[in-house]
Parts: sequence; structure tokens; C-alpha cells
Amino acid sequence: MTLASVPAYWLYDEPREQRFPDPLHIERISARSAPRDWRIEPHRHQDMAQFFLIASGGGLVRIDGVEHRLIPGTVLLLPPLAIHEFRFNPDTEGFVASVTTSTLTPLIEAEPALGAVLSEAFVDRLGPGDAGIAELAASMEAALVEFGRNRGSRELALAAHARLIAIWFARTARSHAVANSGSNDARALLVRRFIERVESHFHTHEPLDAYAEALGVTGPHLTRVCRELLGHSAMRVIQGRLMIEARRDLVYTRSPVSQIAFRLGFSDPAYFSRFFAARTGMSPSEYRAAG
Repeated sequence: MTLASVPAYWLYDEPREQRFPDPLHIERISARSAPRDWRIEPHRHQDMAQFFLIASGGGLVRIDGVEHRLIPGTVLLLPPLAIHEFRFNPDTEGFVASVTTSTLTPLIEAEPALGAVLSEAFVDRLGPGDAGIAELAASMEAALVEFGRNRGSRELALAAHARLIAIWFARTARSHAVANSGSNDARALLVRRFIERVESHFHTHEPLDAYAEALGVTGPHLTRVCRELLGHSAMRVIQGRLMIEARRDLVYTRSPVSQIAFRLGFSDPAYFSRFFAARTGMSPSEYRAAG
């Protein structure tokens, strides 16, 4: 089979002109595989990403010529145009979520690094007992329930489910990149040490060079390694941790904005408000009111 002869579908074995109308299509693996003797022949999708969870059973998947074994607790991300085929064991079960690229566009525009993560095929065998697998299974089950109903704002709800699933995969792929780059890989160790230091020092507003010096590297090197393994800069890690804490305080406490600013190490509440607004599009007070 040549590359040009590999068929392209919206959903497997359905003509491309029969594009599904929803931002998310989700079904159980058995729904499409069992009637085809558990064999899915080589194909690709042009404007759609797919997210798989193998809950039970297993088999083999070949992605762009590379074969991967499937076991319970395996997750797969297939970006647009990836050529893939499956040989499932009989009675394999799980989920496959198909998401149009236009549904993911708002995520990528808000956080461009997500685009890089979601554009690469990803396979990880986490195992059925992994807490993350339970979280993903619950998310996909909820999406399947929504998909099967015809309630108000269905399209918005399906888009929200699709983006949550995509974010789960992006987070897992990033963690996988760090954890599996090698226990002796200095880059992975550096990122872990940096994240640990950020966790205990983010409120001190240490400059990036101070973090780098404490870790025995230069600022540019630290930023480069973070981009390679996390998909974004070292400064983004620090600012992101500050934003997590700021959001928590605004939603879960009644502390005045000025008090939150001081607690997070900002000497000027007005500067904190500008910092927050630049990253959320609204002031702290507006964010609190919206929550």
C-alpha cells in the first residue's frame, strides 16, 4: 500500500464527505471493531485527532509504521494524518474520542505549546490501576452520556468534554516526556528540580537567573530544556504557579485582592491586577465575580 492509497475517513470506513456534525464523536471501541472482526485496516483522518483508552483486552496498533502493544490501561493520541491500524483482541473494550481540529483551535490559541504536544502521536501503557486512567475513564464516560442525549447546548457541552479530554492527554504526554527521558538524563532531572524549587519559592519572585544559578545552570539553558520537555518556557512555569495560587484565593477565599497580592509576593496590588488581567483577560475582581 502506498501513502497515496491509504484511505482517509472522518470516521473509520465512512466516506470523508459524510463528516460528522458534532465537535466530538465518542463511542466504545467494540461498537466499530466487533462488527469488523476486531480489525481496523490502515487509514488516516485529515482534520481530526483521536484519543483512545483501552479499558480491557488489548492487541496491537501500528502508527506510521511503528507497532505498539495494547494492554488494559493503554492510552493513545493520534494526531491528524497519522496512519494507523488496529488488531484488537476479541472483546476488547474502551473508548475512542474523535475531535475535529477546529474544536481544539481555541485551546491552541490560548496555549500554543498545546499545539506541539497534540500534533505528535503518543502511546503510554499506564495500567488499569493508575489514578489517571480512572480520571480519564470517568471523563470519557461522561462525554459518552452527553453524546447520546439531545439536550440544550449540546454542541457547547460536547466541545467542553472534547477539550477536557485533549488537555488530559496533553498533560500526560508532557509528564511522560519528563519521566521517560531517562533516569540518568540530566535534562529530566533539571526540570524536576526546577519544578520542586518553584513550588517552594514562587511567592518570593526570584528572577529566573536566580533559579538557574541555584540549579547550577544558566537561564537560557533552563528555558531551553523546559521548552524541550514541557512545551513552554521556564518563566511560564513560574508565572503559571502564581496564577494557580491566585485563582485559588479568588475563588475559595474572601480575602481582599490587595491581601492576595501581598501574600503572593507582589508589593503593588495594582501590578498584581495587571499581571492577572494579562493572563486571563479580566481583573481579579471580575474573575472572582464570574466564578
